[in-house]
Formats: sequence, structure tokens, C-alpha cells
Amino acid sequence: MNTNPIEALWAVVKSQTGRVREWHGDDLLNHQPRYLADLRLIESLTPAGTVLEVGSAPCHMTALLSLAGFSVVGVDVDPGRIAELIEQLGLDVRRCDIEREQLPFADGSFGCVMLCETFEHLRIDPAFVLSEINRVLAPGATLVLTTPNVYSLPSLARLLLGRSIADPVTEFGKLRRLGHMGHVREYSAGEVRRFLEASGLAVESVDYRFHAPLVGRKKKLLSLAYHLVPRRFRRELVFVAHKVAEGPNLSALVPLLP
Repeated sequence: MNTNPIEALWAVVKSQTGRVREWHGDDLLNHQPRYLADLRLIESLTPAGTVLEVGSAPCHMTALLSLAGFSVVGVDVDPGRIAELIEQLGLDVRRCDIEREQLPFADGSFGCVMLCETFEHLRIDPAFVLSEINRVLAPGATLVLTTPNVYSLPSLARLLLGRSIADPVTEFGKLRRLGHMGHVREYSAGEVRRFLEASGLAVESVDYRFHAPLVGRKKKLLSLAYHLVPRRFRRELVFVAHKVAEGPNLSALVPLLP
């Protein structure tokens, strides 16, 4: 299409009003670099078939994929929260509580699944979510999973200062304020790898990246700090994996349990 996907999305966001516009505007301003990096990653993977985005609200990534010409479906616990944007862009977003319900799709339906900045929000059973993703992936198809790195500079700094990585009062409060849980916990690369492998997925690559704010002094300070330390201390884990088995080996996760 002629219009740049991010420009087209910004135009729709700016056309909205009230609190919805504020939510979409703040999210897109803060996460635009990550969304564009994820879009470039999907473009490089050239998935065969439809892309599924799991945990899609506020649907900015779903929108960018659609605007870039991909066949894409999203699932969210409450699509009604972003009904205006979904309608304006003609997006296909299904309602599903991914920790309590099976994904509303047939086995092997998708050439790629995205689980981006969602894994850390799961509070009931991450293994069930990954087993459902395995089920709806076509044989050999790809999962892209991104999640905060528990060993990132900000997380380590908070621990050294005697603070929790994610304040539980704030994160649980998001259930009432936003309709979904905040961060339950953050994971190491090794922990995420074990979840994926136990769920019938083979890890192809692991990357560490960061996305500084678009503007301001904080951007310069974060960029300098992250360039001075090893990559494993960057903020975000990026996994690319593919389906190699039909079902999860949940017994492999037992050592993770208390």
C-alpha cells in the first residue's frame, strides 16, 4: 500500500477521542520502536499463512501487520476495549481468555504466532498457553516470543535498591483499570527456553534488545548504558522458535515448580 503502516496507524489513533485516544497515543509513543522491530522480524521470517497475535490489545501490532499486507488474526481477553480501532481498520480480533480457554481455532491453522510482551502477564498457567499455541501452529511453523529480561539493567538496579522488579499492588491493580493483569514476573532466557522446549517448540534464536524512548534525556542515558554492558543485560528477550512436536512435555516443567 502507498501509506507507511506506522503513519496510517498514527492517523487512526489521532482520529480517536477521550481516554481511548490517550491510551492509544501513550502506548504507540512508548512502544513504536518495538512494534517496528517486531514488524521487521516478521517480514524477515516470511511466514507461510496467516499470523496470529496472542494478547493483541491495544492491537497496534495487529494493525501494523494488516497495514503491511499480512493476513493476521488477533486474540484478546476483551476486544471491546479497542472496538473503535478494530472497526476503523477492519481488524479480525477474537475474544479469548488464553489462560482459561482453548484458542478458538482449528489445529495447525497458522504459519506464525506472535506472543509479544504477554508472557510476563500470565498468572495462571503459561504452559497451557504455550500448548495451545503449539496446537494451532502448522507443522514447522514459527513462534515469535518477546518478554522482559529479568537480568536487564533496570531490573538489577531495582533489586540492588531493595525494590521489587514489578510492584504487585500496581500490577494487580491493572486488572481493574485496564482489564488485564500487569507483570506477574519476569524470566531469564534459560527459563523461557525450558518452557518453549517442553511445549514442543525448538528454539532457533535468542536475541537481547532494548528500545529507548523516542525523545528526551532518558533516551540518551539508556542508550549509553546499554551500549556499555554485555547484550545479556539488555531489556528484552526475543525468541524465535518453530514447532517440532505435536504436544507439550509438561513433565519437563516439574523442576520449575516449588
